[in-house]
Amino acid sequence: MRIVFVADTLDDGLGGGPASARRVVAALRRHHEVLVVTASGRRGAGRVRLPSFQLPLRAMRAMRFRLAVPRRRVLERALAGADVVHLQFPFPVSFAALAAARRVGVPVVAGFHVQPENLLLNVGIRSDRVSRALYRFWVRRFYDRADAVVCPSPFAERLLRGHGLRAPSYVISNGVPPGLRRRHVPREPAHQGRFLMLAVGRLAREKRHDVLFEALRLAKHADRIHLVVAGAGPLERELRRAARDLPSTCEIGFVEEERLERLYNTADLLVHCSDVELEGMAVLEGLHCGLPALVADSPRSAATQFALGSEFLFQSGNPYDLAARIDQHVEHAAALAVARESAAELAAHYGFEGCVEQLVAVYRGVLRERPGVVAPSADPGHRDESRRIAGPPFWRPAGRDAER
Repeated sequence: MRIVFVADTLDDGLGGGPASARRVVAALRRHHEVLVVTASGRRGAGRVRLPSFQLPLRAMRAMRFRLAVPRRRVLERALAGADVVHLQFPFPVSFAALAAARRVGVPVVAGFHVQPENLLLNVGIRSDRVSRALYRFWVRRFYDRADAVVCPSPFAERLLRGHGLRAPSYVISNGVPPGLRRRHVPREPAHQGRFLMLAVGRLAREKRHDVLFEALRLAKHADRIHLVVAGAGPLERELRRAARDLPSTCEIGFVEEERLERLYNTADLLVHCSDVELEGMAVLEGLHCGLPALVADSPRSAATQFALGSEFLFQSGNPYDLAARIDQHVEHAAALAVARESAAELAAHYGFEGCVEQLVAVYRGVLRERPGVVAPSADPGHRDESRRIAGPPFWRPAGRDAER
């Protein structure tokens, strides 16, 4: 198939949305032609780079997220010859690409990877009314106009349906990152003899590190704990200051993939305090490596699906309950070791390759539903030339002229 994948930020961005997009694009390119429309990364073959801008927000700068400036003629040229267009984020360039696809008859698959709360909490807005309004706007003006909507969890699908979604929807996990392995490795010397606790994710307000830090101040066994907060984001400096008076030893900052895999494999417990999650990719990654997770029981989070039992849930936003759970697990570390097998078994259902196959099946499904469009063969070596739409400059090796 010829797939146009639209994502404002791809190569440069931190966080789950860009990371998932990078992995999916790489996997799709093994069997399909993929043209990426983005505001990030280098120009080159298989990529159309649009102008970009950043809102004057610390969170956007810290996460290296840039918004693409829509260019109607560029988008229409990119869509010429395409079988399907995939829209990763509900931002202006995706709205413009959706309109362009409708004009030329290319089916659209839209991904649900951003909650309004992700945006609002980072600008200090805690309003259910504003959040609901943004959900309704996205559903009516974006998701309901797509041929199919891909949701990373049953929770995410229910969320859109609850705000009026009528378009066909499919639950497809982001999957466990390819290459992430469960393996036996020694602990880092600084972690020897400590209860090693791990928190992974953006250093942003919705991840609720404040609850975690307060729980450590309350926990009876905090002095036995070494905490690694792995991530980057706008709150890094603030969190480093707050960690100075913790009774636990603590390290905070971005962690490379190789070391993160080691931490997943050697930590005793993953703690995930986020109030807002459409899936909980960090939790899934930890489980895959056999690391049990203690998860906030929030009505706005899908991460609760990965709790191994009630002892692995705590009341969202409640540091007292979290402290009690942490103490319980420190006192029963042997039970945590036993739970590692259950954690790995749960994650075994989320293999990345299978998730990509499900996504491709959705692409083929929306093609079959489009009158007058002949769906390409499932054989990756077959090229169907019976196209309604003429084929294009962007599907040839892209030079500088293709970027204008």
